[in-house]
Amino acid sequence: MKTANLLLITSACAVLAMLIAGQAAAETPSISSLIFEAPSVVGLGDEDDAADTPLATEATPPTSPWTSSIGAGLSYSQTDDITVGANLNGSFARNDENSKWETSLKYIYNFDDHEVKDNFGVIQTNYERLLGDHPNWLWLAQASFQYHETEAYKTRTKAFGGLGYLVSRTDSLKLLLKGGLGVSKDRNGNSDVIPRTLFGYSADWRINDLVRLTSDASIENDIGAYSEYLVVLEVKLTITVSKLNNLGLDLTLRDEYDSTPSPGDSWNQVWLTMGLNDSF
Repeated sequence: MKTANLLLITSACAVLAMLIAGQAAAETPSISSLIFEAPSVVGLGDEDDAADTPLATEATPPTSPWTSSIGAGLSYSQTDDITVGANLNGSFARNDENSKWETSLKYIYNFDDHEVKDNFGVIQTNYERLLGDHPNWLWLAQASFQYHETEAYKTRTKAFGGLGYLVSRTDSLKLLLKGGLGVSKDRNGNSDVIPRTLFGYSADWRINDLVRLTSDASIENDIGAYSEYLVVLEVKLTITVSKLNNLGLDLTLRDEYDSTPSPGDSWNQVWLTMGLNDSF
């Protein structure tokens, strides 16, 4: 009887000792939990667990919505004569998910045989904003001011507002069709404020990582005399020369056609410019 009681007491003590040891082991924190405040890592090769630790997270700075560029090069122009000269250009833009604002400046100067053949400059600004309920539709506003020393009109101011429809909005191709109403005013010649309609397109085609083609065209009809119009076409090919230095080579064609030019002015003017640009 004493022997049976002794065996029973001994077994109970052994079970109690095992329970106490197990509870102590469960409450004792591991070294990894003390350092990282995380459960101990069973396998060093567990990439999913490692990616969840704070040490594996790297902060990525937000991308600025602002971009700018400046460039210079040679120009070729054709009005009544063909001349060669120089050009300067610059731009800044702000892009986000819902809007785009871009302002650009172009200047062309050609001097030949002790005479100014071409002294032309234009500054233009465009703003576009998506309509919330219709993701492919947007409203737009654009304005421009240009000066031409050798043309009779001297200065021409234009402003338009309207709507646009995004036919394509992929990363490689953005194509916008647009229409609206506005006015134009020349300083000389017919200096009246002329109400006009606007129809045109804008395209941005990223052919590959190094080549980009952009184009913008519009026809601006006189509402009072619809057969009279202005046409402006611009096409620019940009080839990246150095990604590290954001250096590119630009080739730009600009064509302006006036169906009813002032006396002494040109019907059609073409400028072809080439030069390097630096983006920042």
